[in-house]
Amino acid sequence: MKKRIIFLTALILSASLFSGCEGRPLSPSDEQLTSDLPQVPTMTITEVDPFRSLSFTYYHNKNGEITEKNQSLGMLFLKPETVTIDGKERNIQVLTYKYAKERLRKCEELGCRMSIYRDVPEKDLKEGDTVTLHLRLDNEDIPEESIPEYVEKVYGIRLKQATKDIKVHFEDEAPEIIDPFEGVNIYFVKENDSIVYEDNFSTCRGNLRALDKDIFLHYIVDLEEGKDIDKLFVGDKLRVTVALYDDNGKEIKGPEVNDYLEDNWRPARFTETEKIIDVYPGYSNGRYSANVNVMFQKADNWHEIVKDKKKFDKYDLSHIDGSTATIPITAELVRQYCAPEDDKVIYYVDHNTTGPAYEKLIKGEDEKNIILVTEPSDDELEMARKNDVELDVTPIALDGFVFITHKNNPVDSLTVEQIQGIYSGAITNWKEVGGNDEAITAYQREANSGSQTAMENLVMKGIPLMEAPKSKIQITMGGLVDAIAEYKNSSSSIGYTFYYYLNNLYKNEDIKVLKVNGISPENKNLLDKSYPFYSGYYAVTLKGGDKKAEEIKNYLISDEGQELIKLAGYCPVK
Repeated sequence: MKKRIIFLTALILSASLFSGCEGRPLSPSDEQLTSDLPQVPTMTITEVDPFRSLSFTYYHNKNGEITEKNQSLGMLFLKPETVTIDGKERNIQVLTYKYAKERLRKCEELGCRMSIYRDVPEKDLKEGDTVTLHLRLDNEDIPEESIPEYVEKVYGIRLKQATKDIKVHFEDEAPEIIDPFEGVNIYFVKENDSIVYEDNFSTCRGNLRALDKDIFLHYIVDLEEGKDIDKLFVGDKLRVTVALYDDNGKEIKGPEVNDYLEDNWRPARFTETEKIIDVYPGYSNGRYSANVNVMFQKADNWHEIVKDKKKFDKYDLSHIDGSTATIPITAELVRQYCAPEDDKVIYYVDHNTTGPAYEKLIKGEDEKNIILVTEPSDDELEMARKNDVELDVTPIALDGFVFITHKNNPVDSLTVEQIQGIYSGAITNWKEVGGNDEAITAYQREANSGSQTAMENLVMKGIPLMEAPKSKIQITMGGLVDAIAEYKNSSSSIGYTFYYYLNNLYKNEDIKVLKVNGISPENKNLLDKSYPFYSGYYAVTLKGGDKKAEEIKNYLISDEGQELIKLAGYCPVK
């Protein structure tokens, strides 16, 4: 109130001066009224332009806030503060003393201390808008509209302008274009017979580039198709979506992310905000038998056989397990019903070899409810009895059980009796069967493997197999083939496997197939049973078990199913 009285008194005194009463002594009554006010002498008016040459170019910083472009000059405005001006609270920024002093120096010399300020710019400020600079008297509560008259009457300062409108011009840098998926790796691995994924979202190059712009991304993962994110299937499509949170904690995701960045002047844009990733685990993760050294390609005469494509889907076929030698049957089922790309077919095949396949079926493990295998061994039949289940064993294809040796071995054929003699231990030298004078190295497979069971049932027929040293027992069929093909076994070794496997799944140019009784294991010799060691492949289910498994088994013995088996390269049973 005192300042307002001083201001009014100054106006009275000024009026007396301009009315020709300059220097007139005050009357006693006047002196009594103004005894506590300073006397205002005749003043020289000084003109001041407080906004001289003030102009700013704006830009949005990486937090989206608006500031001045020329940072080389240092800070232009102080941090925002809330003050009361003309009885109202306002959020303002004061021009730093460094930039105000040259323009307000004359005012300061005349005892008038002022500040230049602006209202804090809104985030939605845009090119062509106006920002107004204002004056405020330090420590003096004078209405903004009265400041020009007040400083002239009290301090002799005539302001050229009391406010200044500055047209907004932005010089924002072009936003950085970032691929948020740059360097993203998703690894699909098999854990406990389920597919899970591991990712590097937090450390990928795209995310780190966004962090450099103070943009805090996170990645949302769901399935574009499929049953459950916690139970991935081969061929599912994993959808990865880029997301962030706004200042209010609202999640912004997908295409809206770039809209948000643009609306809030953030210094980056993303090349894409969603990516579809096919679920295919690596070869080392158990989705196929390691006993295969060739890729599965369509047969030269391949054609669509299946008429009802909806009969089975990839989830139905995922319940098939089996031996190594029957992988192509499952592969052809997948190709016909699911139509994946050729190089993706093998990912749908989950054969754990004969012994483990029987065990999973019998014990109800890993949802394996139909297996494509050779005939069950005595041990596997006993396992079924102990688990109170009965196996339903249905033949679906024929194959020859064959004996192989190194290509350098001069022997081309053996009789059934000679083979039995070699594996019972009665024949130990190749010269006894028309070969070189050297010891026979006879390889065997591990117990309950498909080929070992076939050896016992088809060939030995009750004749005890000699006990082989551990070094001559191969766990895998591929291992047995490789062992016989080694140069150090170049005419001394013999082993056994299935004809289809050798011709189609695990080829090796250093071995040859022996005839038996002078007869080769061709399909025609299997069908007329002139080749003595013909074997079958079977679709095995549990009696009274899964209905879909029964449907798959019945399909494989149907006319269409048998045509599919033939297309896969096998000898059908009918």
